[in-house]
Amino acid sequence: MLKLLKLLKELTAKGFATAEQKTEVKSMLKELGAEEQEVVADEVAAVNALPEEDAKEDEDVAELEKSINAIFLKEKKGMKSEVLEDVQKYIDAQKEASEKKSGVYAIDADQDKLSKRKALSTKLRHSLKYLIGDSYDAAIVKEMTTDSSGTPYAGYITDDLLSAEIRHLTTEYGVAAREFTTVSFREKSYTANNLATDVSTFWVDEAGSIASTQAVLGKATLELKKLAAIVTLTRELLSEGEIDFVSFLGSRVAEGFAFQEDKAFFRGEGTSEFGGFTGLLENTDTNNVAMASGDTDFTDLNADLLLDMVDATPQGALANGKFYAHRTIRSVLRKIKATDGTYIYQEPSAGAPATVWGRPFVEVEAMPALGDTAVSTAFVLFGDLKKATIRGTRGGIITDRFNGGTVRNVAADADINLITTDREAVRWINQVGYIAIIPTAVTRLTTAAS
Repeated sequence: MLKLLKLLKELTAKGFATAEQKTEVKSMLKELGAEEQEVVADEVAAVNALPEEDAKEDEDVAELEKSINAIFLKEKKGMKSEVLEDVQKYIDAQKEASEKKSGVYAIDADQDKLSKRKALSTKLRHSLKYLIGDSYDAAIVKEMTTDSSGTPYAGYITDDLLSAEIRHLTTEYGVAAREFTTVSFREKSYTANNLATDVSTFWVDEAGSIASTQAVLGKATLELKKLAAIVTLTRELLSEGEIDFVSFLGSRVAEGFAFQEDKAFFRGEGTSEFGGFTGLLENTDTNNVAMASGDTDFTDLNADLLLDMVDATPQGALANGKFYAHRTIRSVLRKIKATDGTYIYQEPSAGAPATVWGRPFVEVEAMPALGDTAVSTAFVLFGDLKKATIRGTRGGIITDRFNGGTVRNVAADADINLITTDREAVRWINQVGYIAIIPTAVTRLTTAAS
């Protein structure tokens, strides 16, 4: 087994393996026992996935670089500076193609390095013709659907300026996944025990009677619910070599799932919009600090209210207690001063988190923003969420692809036939849920009723 491990390490370090070397690995693997085979299974799979030759710097790319440099000298006066910059960036990127990865754009993603670079060189030539000679090449612009205006319509994929990335804003969700106690289990539901009533102890006089006591256990059941999404893509889009759309869309779906979790587990009202979950901000079993009569706006927040939240939280939840609120509420916190004139909010520094009254502060994008201000509305939390909650999952996100069947297009209130429209559908499913097992470990801050 040691000999096999050494060979696997060498091949992985080189980044390629010949057909003979892969056959040798397979032969050595067969000589191992079942348990040993399982130990090295991942390393063997990685070696089998390696290209069978060392993809040296593509001569076509070097030749292309010379051609581009010549174009620079000839056309520099007539070309826009941003075009020159984009082309130069592309050349630089090719020199480091085996190491560089940008967003979902990866030269080495799914194809042999050498053939991939040749394809990119060809595409660059097309792009230069379009940029310099004003000639339009249909291969450079592809629609995401079979027409440019019908439904479902998702825009275009363009790389006019040699960019194969899809630029978008990323918002940080997944606070529940980080801050809650997460348990992975096989069944659809999970029953957790908690201490509903603690034991009582008594002082007793000499020869006096000792009163009896008992601990009462409670149970709470965590039911998993399903988060899902289906995206249809045309075959033309899937054949686009430079962008792995399934991977890109998967990352967007994962972010969407995290957002739905945060929204349900923090703000859920028990309706289908929130998967039936009641979030911590709506859970009446948590501790609650209400703002004074007339203080119905989030901007009425003050330093004393935040101290009251800490005081209302049991001691057992204070050691790891944190404040949670939307980022726009943080802007309000930054302006609040204590009686000695010092700000209660301290910016993060030297790896330490931001704090409020010395307690860590965590932004939750799914919690109420400043513009959501209303009467009787909870908008700040304090406590130990790991003690207060259990988040359950059942495996990871499952992805399936289909090239036949019918998918409902909700936006157009119509069906999409994958066969007749030459599309594929990608489905993502995640099973997740949560319960507030010890809700008293959390305190809410709520605006006044009037």
